[in-house]
Amino acid sequence: MEKGTIVEFFDEKRLLCAYCLEDRGNRLHVLTETNRELTLALKRVIYSSPGPAAASLSRHQILDYVKDVAARRQALTQELHLNEVWELLVDDGDALSTAQLARLWYGQAASVDQIAAVGRALYANRFYFKYKGGLWQPHPPEVVEQLQDQFQREQERLAELQEAAGWLKTAWQTGQITDPVWRDRLVSLLREVAVFGSEAPHYQTGKEYLDKAELTKPDAPFLLLVKLGVFQPDENLDLHRLEVPGEFPEPILAAAAALAAQGSPNRLNGHRRDLTDLQLFTIDGEQTRDFDDALSLRPLDGGWELGVHIADVSSCVRAGELLDDVARERGTSIYLPERRIPMLPESLSEQTLSLVARELRGALSFLVHIDESGEIGPWEATPSLVRVGRRLTYREANGLIQDDPDWGLLHRLSQALRARRLARGGMHLHLPEVKIFFDPQGEVMVEIEDTETPSHQIVSEAMVLANSLGAQLLAESRTPAIYRSQGPPREAIDLGASKSLWQLWQDRRKLSRMILDLDPQPHWGLGLDYYTTLSSPIRRYLDLIIHRQLLAMLSDSPPPYSREALEGLLTDLEPALRRAAQLKFRRQRYWLLKYLSRREGRKLEALVLDKQPHRYRLLLPDILLEVDFPPPAALTLHPGDAVMVRLDRAHPRDDVVKVSLA
Repeated sequence: MEKGTIVEFFDEKRLLCAYCLEDRGNRLHVLTETNRELTLALKRVIYSSPGPAAASLSRHQILDYVKDVAARRQALTQELHLNEVWELLVDDGDALSTAQLARLWYGQAASVDQIAAVGRALYANRFYFKYKGGLWQPHPPEVVEQLQDQFQREQERLAELQEAAGWLKTAWQTGQITDPVWRDRLVSLLREVAVFGSEAPHYQTGKEYLDKAELTKPDAPFLLLVKLGVFQPDENLDLHRLEVPGEFPEPILAAAAALAAQGSPNRLNGHRRDLTDLQLFTIDGEQTRDFDDALSLRPLDGGWELGVHIADVSSCVRAGELLDDVARERGTSIYLPERRIPMLPESLSEQTLSLVARELRGALSFLVHIDESGEIGPWEATPSLVRVGRRLTYREANGLIQDDPDWGLLHRLSQALRARRLARGGMHLHLPEVKIFFDPQGEVMVEIEDTETPSHQIVSEAMVLANSLGAQLLAESRTPAIYRSQGPPREAIDLGASKSLWQLWQDRRKLSRMILDLDPQPHWGLGLDYYTTLSSPIRRYLDLIIHRQLLAMLSDSPPPYSREALEGLLTDLEPALRRAAQLKFRRQRYWLLKYLSRREGRKLEALVLDKQPHRYRLLLPDILLEVDFPPPAALTLHPGDAVMVRLDRAHPRDDVVKVSLA
């Protein structure tokens, strides 16, 4: 190709004019209309035409000339009406070259600029012709219509993308989307992407919008929702992701209000033993608002009568009713550091059904004769009417145990019950618990709470006793029931002397998991042959089921649930219970990382739990949090070692915590 030839080629979808400075065989050295010199493969040239000799022009003059040619040819494309050219050819379907099409439109004397302009128009508008083998073939009418429709839809999509990106930028800058239609649409999309990420059904649309708005960080959807006031900065995305029901719908609240208006005693039926003469008391945490259980103790010949009284929810919330349906759906109350999600509306769980002090309530009472050695004598389970006389916190009860001989006796009886139970097998795993709370300014605080105080022991042993006796009644009467069991540990556990935190942590890992089954099996950890749970019917639907079966048995009535019905219920409930456990674990971890995020750069004590490929698993004992630690190559640690680490980063939203050797 001679020097001075004007060539046209595509550069990133843009058609450019260039001046050939040198022919290098299969490549050309050219100067483009954008004042760039580049080496161009000959096969990229789509049109060429003669130009002025390079020797007679300066670089500046060459550039002006190329720009002028490009502008002239582009202007000529505006005069073309490809639809009219297409109409002349579509019936015959003749394929023509660019030059032939130019001559058809301009006449036989079509200039090089006119030919180039036709080529530009054909490349820019693909509705009417397709390029094949150097010729332009007219599309059939139906293809033209289809291509035009596709183009229109694409233009609408691009306009929508532009508008969406504009609103997202506005939301990022001002926290507002003033168009209500766009606000609803974008909030729904952002919520979906923030909750489900790349698994969101419309993730690609959301990503396109955000990319166009140049909001590309992974947490941009969440931060936008915070700016818009839809989410709180510490929004629990797992509630949305796991579809945990939060507020109760209006029909449920109305049913709860109707039941509350009747009052608990007015809803009870059947024979009930009047136990209002007993001095009942509750022992719970300071923040507890729903009281499932109460205790009583009175002297008998040769020992004492320990009363364990469980709120009778089943006689008020009956199977098949609306309230029962919502309780079954939720499966359990969920207690999180910042909120609680009750199984039943608060008007019932905290008032009508709860063993509130000085209020008459129905209960399922276990009255157990026990001597000072913890030996269990005659006992009975009965539906009852009770009235709690005193509400105590664990702290208050601990003070009474120290100062009051009767309370000291109750503590000794609970210790004796535990000793006799564990003498038959099992073990008591005494691990501290993490308590997460918030100071008056809303900052997260963490404490390690001892759940083995004397008052905790009293309540724990009383509940274990009632649960085991209830299971025994059901098993011996062959009433269908759901039992809780635990097999022997997967590895041998030393049941001897006191242990360190690391040893207790290792023991916990060796335990077999708990099993819910319709056949009674031993519970190794508790040292019991039969075990179920019935002590929290306000909070757990499984406990409510057990109450119904027990009360039917005690009244010589057919059980409400057959074995087959319980199998179905267990299948339905297990996902809800797993969901609740996952939610509690993840939310506690979130707040612990939030607590750590204010302490980046500090030194922390850690325990080495175990060694894994390329990392160690550590425990931060001050908050009982497990973290990974990739050690330096020269460092060797052993399980049980204590090590000082530096907290490099803690990001609760991403569940990231990084530590290094201090």
